[in-house]
Amino acid sequence: MANFVLELLSEEIPSRMQKNAAKHLENEFIQRISEIGLKYGKIRSFYSSRRLTIIVEEMELYSEEIEVEKVGPRVDAPKIAIDGFLRSCGAKSTKDCTIIHDKRGDRYQFTQKTPSKFAPEILPAIITEIITKFPWPKSMRWGSGSLRWVRPLRNILALIFDKTKIIPVDFNIDDISSNNSTYGHRFLKNNQISIKSINNYLEELHKNYVMLDVDDRKNEILSQLEQIEWRYDLKILMDEDLLDEVSGLVEWPIVHIGNFEEAFLELPKEVLITSMKSHQKYFSVVDNKTAEITNKFILVSNIDSMDKGKFIINGNERVLSARLYDAKYFWDRDNAQPLIEKSELLKNVTFHKQIGTLSNKIERIGNIAQKISTILNIKDENIILASKLIKNDLLTEMVGEFPELQGVMGRYYALNQGYDKSVCDAISEHYLPNSPKDKVPTNYLSYILSLADKLDNLVCFWSIGEKPTGSKDPYALRRSGNGIIRNIIVNNLDLNFDHLIEELFIETNICNQVDAPSLSSDLVEFLVDRYRTFLSDQQIDIQIANAIIAADKTSNFYRINSKIKMINDFVQTTEGQELFRSLNRIKNIIDSDYLDTKFEDILVNLFQKEEENNLYTGIQKLTKQNIKSDDINEAENFLYQLSILTPEINNFFDNVVVNHKDEKIKTNRINLLASVLFLLQHIVDLKLVDIK
Repeated sequence: MANFVLELLSEEIPSRMQKNAAKHLENEFIQRISEIGLKYGKIRSFYSSRRLTIIVEEMELYSEEIEVEKVGPRVDAPKIAIDGFLRSCGAKSTKDCTIIHDKRGDRYQFTQKTPSKFAPEILPAIITEIITKFPWPKSMRWGSGSLRWVRPLRNILALIFDKTKIIPVDFNIDDISSNNSTYGHRFLKNNQISIKSINNYLEELHKNYVMLDVDDRKNEILSQLEQIEWRYDLKILMDEDLLDEVSGLVEWPIVHIGNFEEAFLELPKEVLITSMKSHQKYFSVVDNKTAEITNKFILVSNIDSMDKGKFIINGNERVLSARLYDAKYFWDRDNAQPLIEKSELLKNVTFHKQIGTLSNKIERIGNIAQKISTILNIKDENIILASKLIKNDLLTEMVGEFPELQGVMGRYYALNQGYDKSVCDAISEHYLPNSPKDKVPTNYLSYILSLADKLDNLVCFWSIGEKPTGSKDPYALRRSGNGIIRNIIVNNLDLNFDHLIEELFIETNICNQVDAPSLSSDLVEFLVDRYRTFLSDQQIDIQIANAIIAADKTSNFYRINSKIKMINDFVQTTEGQELFRSLNRIKNIIDSDYLDTKFEDILVNLFQKEEENNLYTGIQKLTKQNIKSDDINEAENFLYQLSILTPEINNFFDNVVVNHKDEKIKTNRINLLASVLFLLQHIVDLKLVDIK
């Protein structure tokens, strides 16, 4: 058994690309050596700002002999087809083939054998192909070579270690020859290092200021952050995405704390945090006692300098100061202009060339918001005012610099200009929820405008035929659908979308007289699918959920959800479990065609057993009840009443032979049992669920 190391050393690789690149290198290597029968025990991949590495342990030095069976044409196929198959296999004649039996006739089969090969002879071609076909999101060529790489490739280490013997894996790519060495940290110890073993490779890199494992770098950063927190009695705002990014920017992390002018603390904390994170990759710091943001920041350096980082800190403080002066300039300029005046400018901003401007969108959002508020019986003049303000901060200078602060800055500007707090909150919260981790707005002004904005997105893009397909969703319409569902469920919004969405298709008229009912039906089904996605995270039996959705025949997700929760709770009770077990006995013996049987189809004069009369009487009592399908309390009460029939159903099965020799009696008994299931048809469609 041998070990193998491959390291690709280049100029700095963008942090966002490193993890996927290392995984691709590992996966491609595994796939290709598996195809040729080269066995191994364990493989690990590593990445840093300058290198991609894979280490393979317990690798065989020789590949296995592989047999690949190729099935060809039928023996009676035209000669040209048979000759083509023989050529593709490298066979001389049909005598080199075997004949296998097939339903469509006997066929030729050729067994191609690949002999065992020495690993150092196999790997060069594999590695060369992986490197030359590497799918970087962005790549470049340099010099006179043809290789495209994310940044100039500088060195390739490729060695096999067989006990005490080192076997080079020799190949050449664009005048870069594989060799037995690598280099240390670019600035701290950029020495050439000869590698003698896997452990020696890892140890020598560490001696030369390179932490190869990203987890080691993260842990080192976290350890230094904890020391700073303890030393200065501060709290560093942890950001996992930022931690991932800075861990990819360094090979030997050194953490420093810096300061900026206290005057900048007048800026909103979101501006400070975003400016430090987006532009400079700094962590923000808050006071341990007040949780207020401070004028300190944390930077992660790639250099351990003699002056303990003073020069590095001073340089970063100057750069951050310039950034924050820009932010202060944007803040002052934006606050000096009334937010409402931006409304007129939205007429010049295209939302989508087929849909119109942002001004058109704002008008539609206001219209939809009014419709929703009417349905929910909410009256507030601020709905129209808020709808006219929610997108205006898109034209502010601060949001132009930091697009991720849209909504957030609009809220600040609106507060400073004296608008009602609910209006200001709606400006920032109408984007929510934007992801599964986002909170859902609970202020009615916020969730009404959130629904209106997301519904407008769906209706408009559906109108122009831009629906999500497969994994493609360029306008994040699934996200809009998910946000609508979560808004409805969290806020218990009694909304039926069937008529509302069709009305919106007609009014927007973006579809240019395209069939609005058809588009509406398709969009409602899309929302139902989003609702199913929501349910998948709620530990609810999706079969029962689908059966309830089908029985309800509406797109009122609040009521459907209430019914699903009610039935889900009911089936956990003793009464529920016993009832559904008895219903399962019925489903097991009757054909689905009988599930639509009505009580009126049962003929009492054909009864021969007391158990038939008893079950019939119980069904008759329940049939007389006029249950409202949308009344959750009535439906729940009805289920408990239905559970009283459980003993009668079991007695029927214990004492009555359903499969009677008289066809009329048999059919009547099946109808009697089927009518029990029919009692539930307005609550759950039992055709769609296997009752357990």
